[in-house]
Amino acid sequence: MRMKWILMIIFLTVILIDFPACNKLENLSESSSALVVVLISGNDLEGNPGSTTIFSDVMTSSGSIINDTATATLTAALLDPSQTTGTFYQDIIVDQIDVEYTRSDIPDAQQGVDVPFSFSQKVYARVLIGESLELPFILVQHIAKTESPLVDLVSGGTQEKVLKMEARCTFHGKDGAGYRIAPIVGTVSIWFANFADTD
Repeated sequence: MRMKWILMIIFLTVILIDFPACNKLENLSESSSALVVVLISGNDLEGNPGSTTIFSDVMTSSGSIINDTATATLTAALLDPSQTTGTFYQDIIVDQIDVEYTRSDIPDAQQGVDVPFSFSQKVYARVLIGESLELPFILVQHIAKTESPLVDLVSGGTQEKVLKMEARCTFHGKDGAGYRIAPIVGTVSIWFANFADTD
């Protein structure tokens, strides 16, 4: 009988130790809330917003170099599935976005040579639990278009006329109580070229 109780205590201890590890997202967060990236969109080839494949003109016909922006559609959710409503303290405040570029044709792409340099930008946007928010942010800095490899699309320093990259966008934030959330990543494809335009 005593052995039965010992085995039961051991079993319950193992369950309690493993229980918090059931949700990997919870292990990465101090908050009871999670940020969800629903969509990242930007301009299509005609310059119209809302495209999930983004086209970046490295220089307009007038010689202007401008930032490329994207819009992230975000929502906030509760990690506890049994909780149906959230509070002000569980809303999420997005405070930073990191952008990093990769190329499928160059797995070990070097920043400033094969892809633009990664960068971070501070933002402030409150995402309410159960609601969505469209957050505009800079996807390509104008300075990147004056550096390799993008400037080579204009100067002729490369035989490539179009470059395709993926932008890995990482969103950071905290809940209304100040607890950090697990960073969430969204990826979008970008086609870079010196496109013909009427500007």
